[in-house]
Amino acid sequence: MWHRIYAIIRREYLERVRTKAFWISTILVPVFLGGMMIIPAWLAARGGGQFKVGIVDLSGHFAGPVQAAAAKLLADQNEKLHITFVVEPVGADAARAREAVKQKVQHHELDGMLILPATLPSKGKPEYVAPNVAAFKLLSVLERAVNDAVIASRLTAAGLDPKLVGRLTKRVGLKTMKLGAEGKETRDEGQGFLLSYGFMLIIYISVLMYGIYVMRGVLEEKTNRIVEVVIATVKPFELMLGKILGIGAVGLTQFILWGFALLALTAPGAGAMLGMSGLQLPAVPPLLMAFFIVFFILGFLFYGTLYAGIGAAFDTEQEAQNFQGVITIFLIIPLVLMVQILNQPNGPLSVVLSLIPFFTPMLMFLRMTLVSVPAAQIAASVVLMLASIVGAAWVVGKIYRVGILMHGSKPKLGDLIRWLKEA
Repeated sequence: MWHRIYAIIRREYLERVRTKAFWISTILVPVFLGGMMIIPAWLAARGGGQFKVGIVDLSGHFAGPVQAAAAKLLADQNEKLHITFVVEPVGADAARAREAVKQKVQHHELDGMLILPATLPSKGKPEYVAPNVAAFKLLSVLERAVNDAVIASRLTAAGLDPKLVGRLTKRVGLKTMKLGAEGKETRDEGQGFLLSYGFMLIIYISVLMYGIYVMRGVLEEKTNRIVEVVIATVKPFELMLGKILGIGAVGLTQFILWGFALLALTAPGAGAMLGMSGLQLPAVPPLLMAFFIVFFILGFLFYGTLYAGIGAAFDTEQEAQNFQGVITIFLIIPLVLMVQILNQPNGPLSVVLSLIPFFTPMLMFLRMTLVSVPAAQIAASVVLMLASIVGAAWVVGKIYRVGILMHGSKPKLGDLIRWLKEA
């Protein structure tokens, strides 16, 4: 039996590993995922720009304080953002002055105009008018600068020293430290979330992708009548098991290669070599990588078995896709529940959901990237997954035995139940 299964595994593995598509996806997937996590942070660290903003000060005395407040904010935050202010003359006609400055913005002489109403500081709302109102860093600096200037004016009017009040009300930043199982504290400024999100996304994509590969492989052999020749020498269950394990080995090979790439990126000094301007990539503990492989294998075997059953039950991919969506929903649900797990990874709901076999591969691993999960819960999740795989293989194996040779009609639920009885 096992030598026949090994032959099927070897065929499925070599047939896919030798293709260009395998090597292209092996290279592009980590590049794509790494880019999604690193490039936005890199751009945020290096982002900035140069802006020329016209100030229409209808109050007559806030243009200077706003410029000073903006310069102080940019200096304190060390922003790579340069703002040049141009104080525009107002004259007797405020509406005409506004239109004149608007024309400069429309002709790209200015990037935008900041209008300070005459009713400041008691009431009124300043306006920023520009073709682009999505420059969030610029808008943040302008809003804070106006607020600081207005508050300083109110404090002075009340007989208080704005500088003294500023020192007394200076904000205190929060330094986030991740506490490890052995009491070790490490700095975490969001890298943990990137690690959790990235690994969870990889498990989701891989289980879905390779599960569909299994389904398509069965459908292809069934459509081409290859299976009728193959089962003359092997049993249907052996064929199903060999196909699932062979395609799973392909996925495992990719993850090992991706693991080496990830370890290279998180090696000491890699961040400096990449020139990330202080951006630190999250370190990946070896034990976590080992459990990543464990949950990938368990998730693939479980879902791969279900997809194999779908491939055996239907004749065409179009028919199979309708039923495939039901299984795909169980893969999407963990992504929907991700926020709940992030907020309370050891809460009752998170624990229960991570022990449900349909969700375990992603949610249990997600919890492990966030907190120290009790060993008993990890062991229970693995045992439940193994039991579910055996149960799914038993049910799907019976459908596989009958459905793999059935042609010409789309099976209904009653047909599947009848196949189980006949098998």
